[in-house]
Formats: sequence, C-alpha cells, structure tokens
Amino acid sequence: MVLCLLSLCQVGLASTDSVSSATGPRIAIFPLENLSGGPAPLKELDQELSRVVRQYGILLTEPGSVEGFIESNQIRYLGGIDERTAALLSEKTGADAVLISTLELYSDVSPPKFSLICRLVSLKGLPEIIWMDSVGIAGDDQPGFLGLGLINDLKILRAKGLVAIAGSLKGFITSPPPRRRLLSSGRKEEEPFSILNLIRGIKKEKPLLNQQLGLMRTGDQAEKPYTVEDLLQKMKAQGGLFLSRYSPRDWYSSQDMLVNQEKTIAIIPFFNRSTRKHAAELQVLHLAKQLVLDGSFRVLELGVIRDKMLSMHVIMTDGISIPSMDLITISLGVDLLLNGLIFDYLDTVGYGSYPKIDFSMQMYERESKKILWSSHSHNQGDDGVFFFDYGRIATTGALADKMCRALVLKLVENAR
Repeated sequence: MVLCLLSLCQVGLASTDSVSSATGPRIAIFPLENLSGGPAPLKELDQELSRVVRQYGILLTEPGSVEGFIESNQIRYLGGIDERTAALLSEKTGADAVLISTLELYSDVSPPKFSLICRLVSLKGLPEIIWMDSVGIAGDDQPGFLGLGLINDLKILRAKGLVAIAGSLKGFITSPPPRRRLLSSGRKEEEPFSILNLIRGIKKEKPLLNQQLGLMRTGDQAEKPYTVEDLLQKMKAQGGLFLSRYSPRDWYSSQDMLVNQEKTIAIIPFFNRSTRKHAAELQVLHLAKQLVLDGSFRVLELGVIRDKMLSMHVIMTDGISIPSMDLITISLGVDLLLNGLIFDYLDTVGYGSYPKIDFSMQMYERESKKILWSSHSHNQGDDGVFFFDYGRIATTGALADKMCRALVLKLVENAR
C-alpha cells in the first residue's frame, strides 16, 4: 500500500515536469521557520519545497542567491520580512516577491501529521501579503474502505501537502483573483420603531434555509428559483455547509459601513496564554490567511509590523494603548488594527484525541479609535461529529482555518 501511494505521489510530481518554461514574477524562497515545537528535517523540507515549486513552472531566483543574501546581510529572523530587507532582497537577487513558510506541525507518531503555512509577500513598496495558503493533514484523514486510504509514511504525507501548496501558488500566479471591495448589502438605515412594521415582519414568510445560506434574490430576479448549482456555489463560497459550527461563540460589531473603501489591516502580535509555545504566532498566520483569501482588505506583511514595533519600543502588557495604536497606524499608514488573545491552542498526536482552540479578537479603527469588532471563538476537532468520525478535524491548523474563515465571513458581512 505504501509503495502504491508513493508511486502516486511520484506520478503527481512527474506530471508537472511537462509544464512550460517558468513564467510570472521571480520568487525568492526563504528557509522554513520551525514553530512546531519539535525537531524536523528543515533542510530536506527546504529542498523538497523548492523542487516542487520549480516543477510547477514557477520562476525562482538563482540557486544559492537567497542563502548568500541571508549570510552576507546576517539576516536572523526568517519568519517575516521588514521593509528595508525587502528592498535589499529585491535589489540583490532580482526577486519580485518572497515565499515565507512556517512549519506548524511535524509528527511521525502514527497516524503522522503535517502542517505548513506559506505566504507570498510583494517586495515592491511596503511589503504586503498577496497570496497565502496552508495544509494541515493527517494520515487518517481519509481512511477509506478497510483503511485502504491510510497513510503511515510521513514522507508521503508531506509530499502530498507540498504538492497542494505548490499547486495553489501556481493557480494564483497564472490566474490571480481580482481584489474586491466591500459592497453594500442594501441594509437599510436605522428607522424609528413601528408596531406596524413589526407586524408585517412577523406575517411575512421567510424561508429559513434560504436565509441561512444567503439564497435570497431581489428585484427582477426575485421570482427566479435557485438551482442545485447555485446552492453548491454558495456553500463553497461560505466555506461549506457546516461552517456555522465554527462561528464565534460571542461577537460584537459596531455595524460601521466599510463599503467602497480599500482598507489596509495590520495584525499586531496576539497574547499567548496557552500552554503551547508559538500559539499566538500560528493563530495570527491563520487569521491573516483568511483575510488574504477573502480579498476585502489589504493585509500588511507581519514582519513589517514586528520590525516597526521593535524599533519604536512598543510594549504591550494586557492590550494595545491609544498612544501605541497611533504610533503603529500612522507610521505604517494602515486603517485598521487587529489584536487578540490565545487561551488554548492544543495540537494532538496519536489516536483518540482532538485539537482544541480558544481565542478572542478585536479590530480597531485608526481615525476614531473605535472598536469595530470583538469576538470570542472556541472549538475542538470533534464538534458536531456523531457518526463514524465524519467531519472530524485531526490537526489544529485545519481547525484554525475553519474558525478563522467563519470569523472573517461574519466580520465582512457586518461591515457592509
């Protein structure tokens, strides 16, 4: 079985050799940052990631140029990039963007687990995250009939994950999604309370399922029935039929309209009160990923924020102060700040246990110093699972993606 799976992975990699000559922006690949809390073959993973990305026809910098740049300029932090280093990297290597990767989980305990987060950062002007994706997979994610789909070899599992990452990056380069702005959902302005309007609202028939899925037409399209294809597309856009189980448990929105405005977001470091080291950094990465994928905001590179806070000696104990908020937003030219607190970020190994995440998040506006959003999310991998482990989530990375996706959708919905 292992040999069969290995051959399938090799076929998948070999099929990419037929890709035409490399095109698109020239990309520099930084060495992996290890936040897994355990040992991992980082050099081997670096080489494998570069090989898979190159096989997908993505244009990379000259071999050894990035390593030489890091050594000659004594770059010590590889989990992000600041504005000065970005300009220097572009000048010395000719790169248009840099691929920064973070290893979240690397476990060979049966079933093996592998989690990796990658982001592509533009080196032109103020560094900005233009693409981001991640994989969080386990060997028993799809056991299949009689366990024929089990993967017991970590090398096969990680090869599957790297192919998924490279394919996603290739898709972005060949067909980048258009940046969209928040458009008004047609929500009415606040009206004086009226008993008559209340009675009309009660009497009006409201199909519950259509409301939950957002399948409501207006205007000339009101009488046109929805098809199964419409339903599937809407479910995919919202993250799946069961995404609501990962929505924030408690949330507040100021209902401020952010439509027709291109807002830039800076995610400042979260506070980590969990038992897992680097939990705050990992949660920030997953939140940044969903904001980038949503496309409603511009997301500033995390390394730029880190460097600015260090240079200005910004120290936060229990939250961000108004003077610190002014320092960060004015110096970086951002409109919104995100900050949060991690209570639990538990990843598990072996069978019979499930990941768990508990965190809160707030969003502030620069001009008004107003809290636009506040929420608290708490989930674990077996939420809503009743029969045969269907829908079970095995890694914290996959769980964080679901929770952050549900949070971002609700945040954007209430900013229209």
